[in-house]
Amino acid sequence: WIAGAGLQQDQQDDTRSVQFNAYEHVMHKMQTITLIGNGFWRAECENTRLHAYGRFDGKRKACKWQSNNLVLRCLVPLAAACVFLLVGGNTVIAADRTTLFLPLASEVQGSEVEGSEAVDGLFADIALGEQASPGWKAYRRLWQAHHADPANAGIRRFLGLPLKGDFESTAKRGRGAPRWLAWKSGSYAQVDTAHFVLYSKAGREASMRVAEDLEHCYWVWTQMFFPLWESSAQVSLALKEMGDDESVTSFLESSPQRITTRRKLRVVLCSNADEYRKVLGATPGVELSTGFYSDKYKTVLLFASEQDDPATRRHELVHQLFREATRSGLGRSMPATNEGFWLIEGIAGYFESLHLGPKIATVGGWNASRLQFARYRLLVGGDAMPMDELRRDGREAAQARSDIARWYAHAILRTHQLLDGRSTRDRQWVYGQLASLYRINAQSASLEDELDWNGLDRSVRNFLKVDDQHLVDNRVSYPIQQLCLAGCEVSEAGLQTIPVSPSLQWLDLSHLPIGNAAVQRLVPVPEKLEQLNLEATRIDSGLGNWLRKATRLNEVDLSWTKVGDEAIESLAGATRITTLWMTGTQISDQSVTRILKIPELKSVDVQRTNVSDAGVIQLQVGGAQLNVNPLELRTQ
Repeated sequence: WIAGAGLQQDQQDDTRSVQFNAYEHVMHKMQTITLIGNGFWRAECENTRLHAYGRFDGKRKACKWQSNNLVLRCLVPLAAACVFLLVGGNTVIAADRTTLFLPLASEVQGSEVEGSEAVDGLFADIALGEQASPGWKAYRRLWQAHHADPANAGIRRFLGLPLKGDFESTAKRGRGAPRWLAWKSGSYAQVDTAHFVLYSKAGREASMRVAEDLEHCYWVWTQMFFPLWESSAQVSLALKEMGDDESVTSFLESSPQRITTRRKLRVVLCSNADEYRKVLGATPGVELSTGFYSDKYKTVLLFASEQDDPATRRHELVHQLFREATRSGLGRSMPATNEGFWLIEGIAGYFESLHLGPKIATVGGWNASRLQFARYRLLVGGDAMPMDELRRDGREAAQARSDIARWYAHAILRTHQLLDGRSTRDRQWVYGQLASLYRINAQSASLEDELDWNGLDRSVRNFLKVDDQHLVDNRVSYPIQQLCLAGCEVSEAGLQTIPVSPSLQWLDLSHLPIGNAAVQRLVPVPEKLEQLNLEATRIDSGLGNWLRKATRLNEVDLSWTKVGDEAIESLAGATRITTLWMTGTQISDQSVTRILKIPELKSVDVQRTNVSDAGVIQLQVGGAQLNVNPLELRTQ
């Protein structure tokens, strides 16, 4: 192997403040801005920091929670069990996301039957309705047959899968990298897969992980966007004579063929962030970027780090696939130069929600990381952006916006709304619009009739809101890293449907009727938790031992709960806390000294507590740089 292991590189965060006017607080939300191809910007969810400053309106009582719809409190566990039994075992495919097939190794045990009943979920062709072509349906049947019999040589030959394993690659000392990289021959590795050539200076493990992920994402994308894929006509023609009742296996035995593509897609993997910046040189904003697709060089550029970043990789790959794995007629032109650029970035951001399971992939869904931040932004902060505003910006206009992070967040939210909102017409519009923007000659929805944009504006809040029944109907079968249910109507019964998530980094359950046990079950050992909001929940001092384990916290909101001084004592090990909300709790002067010992603390609110005026003065004097009691409480 040529290159050493990738070095960890701390990213320098450039943050911008976005002000929210909400009913309860005026929120300041800090978002990391990351370059995303050709100097465009996006908000990087994983590094978002939420800060709340502002005004608290009205009289407030601890743990007050109101709901117009406490959904099936007693029936939810039973319903969840029924859903579990219906789909069988631990494999649960939710209906609010698209289900796609992954290539399987020939040694893997196949599904019980070939038909659509073998896997429960919403398939891309079915979701598009009557507009889905026979070729697309046949392609889905092909993948179902592959899962029914992974070892079948005819199917593997047609798809170009290796006879053994689900992924095949060759690695050699690199000598053919493009000249603009300025990499010395032999100083890097070249990894060839079925559809990609990867030039890498990263370590072997990182390089092979990226190469395998690229191949899996490629196959998922071909199923999701079959009408736009360059090989769709070839596949449709090859499977045209296959009858609806005919076995895929027997058809391919009598008509053996294989999918071909024009050329391999090029990806560059640098060893670390410094080398990545050196390669990109004077590209605007390169110092902030974690991934880049170059239209000029037809290349995705990435860098290895200790923390793998599949979301950025898949975002950039989708840009590449729409440009290079389709019959795009753009040539050297750029898509959406005058208007509609929101969908170009929205669809790439949508694919950040891709989850690759052992056999099945899903894209979309209520638990997508981007939707957690959108939920906070819109349901808590009240920050909305009408579709008319999104739609009017072309590439340059969007790039020039001062609120580009906000613009990206709404573009991705609205793409989720159109694809995950269970509207066939909305989904058809997305396919048709993508074909138009990329100048792809494909069967697509008519663009003569626009969507009801005002109606979509009115319904976006309801799209983001989830309740117990929604969580039951759309169960998540894997751990999650971000969870915001603020503004939703979820009880402990609904929360029970979410798997234990030991890697949870952000948890916001504010104003939900949940107690200690629900929090502890969701993340038993909160070692990776960085942001915690349990405002106006039913937690109490019994959560102390759990809080003691959350040593990476940097923002904590326990306002309007029954916790007291023991909570502050439990947070003694969380030395990175910068923002602490204890408004309306039972803490007293006993906590003042402990609060002052938090080394990184910049803001604390102790109003409506048992902290005396003298205690407040002690905080103000003892913490010269400490913002004490930033909330402006109103009384009526």
